[in-house]
Amino acid sequence: MGPVRRFLHRTIVPRSLFGRSLLIVVLPVVLLQVLLTIVFYNRHWDVVTRWLATGVAGEVAFLVETLEQTRDPEARARLLDQARRNFDLRLSFEPGGKLEGAARAAGMQGGLLAHIDNKIVEAFETALDRPFLVDLRPVDPERIAIYVELEDGLLRVLGSRKRVTATTTGLLLAWMVGASVVLLLIAIHFMRLQIRPIRRLARAVESFGKGRDPGPFRPQGASEVRAAAQAFNQMRERINRFVAQRTEMLAAVSHDLRTPLTRMKLALELMDGDDPAVRELKADVDEMAQLVEDYLAFARGENREPIERIALAPVLASMGERAARCGLATEVAVEPELEAPVRPLAFRRCLSNLVDNACRYGRWIGISARRSGAHVEIAIEDDGPGIPEDQRERVLQPFVRLDQSRSRETGGVGLGLAIARDIVLGHGGELTLDRSAKGGLKAVVRLPL
Repeated sequence: MGPVRRFLHRTIVPRSLFGRSLLIVVLPVVLLQVLLTIVFYNRHWDVVTRWLATGVAGEVAFLVETLEQTRDPEARARLLDQARRNFDLRLSFEPGGKLEGAARAAGMQGGLLAHIDNKIVEAFETALDRPFLVDLRPVDPERIAIYVELEDGLLRVLGSRKRVTATTTGLLLAWMVGASVVLLLIAIHFMRLQIRPIRRLARAVESFGKGRDPGPFRPQGASEVRAAAQAFNQMRERINRFVAQRTEMLAAVSHDLRTPLTRMKLALELMDGDDPAVRELKADVDEMAQLVEDYLAFARGENREPIERIALAPVLASMGERAARCGLATEVAVEPELEAPVRPLAFRRCLSNLVDNACRYGRWIGISARRSGAHVEIAIEDDGPGIPEDQRERVLQPFVRLDQSRSRETGGVGLGLAIARDIVLGHGGELTLDRSAKGGLKAVVRLPL
């Protein structure tokens, strides 16, 4: 049952909440209509048709018995005339006529039963003890023809089709289907009103997840949707408050750390620059200052910068110039008029870290950007030693360095890729590492449009 259930969920059950809600409303209504049609209306049609046909069959049986008892042609003519006026039937008597001739004239030989309503035939079989024929296909579709063979001739009866079949069933079905359609339209309208706040909340959550603060969300709809909206507003406020507190704390830490480092730099400048100990101390202070700057940049995250929609071609061209200044051969390929919503300064810092990383270990760098569905993909690749596949996820973590392939003197403190990944995640995207076409490292930044 597992595969069957999964197949039904994938192919029949709608994926959207609106579709499933509509299915919950439509399916019982359709099943009810089908059951009513099969059980009630079908039986109603059968019963009414049987009673109507029995009435007409009784009138014909009365005429047959009366004609059998009356042999005078004038008396038979008066009887048929009275029956025409009182029974609403068109009657004619053919002396010496036979049932076989009537069947051939009606074109009903061979396959006759396929065109005869069983209920009508059963009613005439019960009322008549003479050979008869019921033609439900006369020239006029609003009438039926009944032929009864007497001892001395053939009685032909033409009657209205409404007298032997129920005509209200179709009207009842039309009213039933029409009322169901109206009720379904009303249900669809109110379901749309209930689904709309859920869709708005989903868009707000998706926007916030991509790093685009949508602002306070106004709760609407049912109580459950309002509760979810209020929970989202509280979560958003807590996250923003946490980020603000962290940024303020790090700003204070930055000031406290930079002040003594600045004093140390000034003191070292006043000392003898040729002293090896002074030179080593200056190098330690510079490394310490760079360590503080990298750490603060990673922890700050640049989340307060507003999002703007910018053209990617100029930004990536400047990154190519940055790599060229380092002495690398560069190739830049960007689809024309490609734009993306980003935080400009943070986005440039992310690309700068990736470009600097490629410049540090390669002699060639390729920068490309293309649109992929609802995302934009930016690839920065080099021809350096690359990163082993089993270490690519690990190097994206803070303070992780691959000493066996990248020495400490050529790199920083292991925060470049971590900062780039943090910025990309803040934009609702992802950063992945792969092998480039020239054997080096390929960093792919995927951002939503």
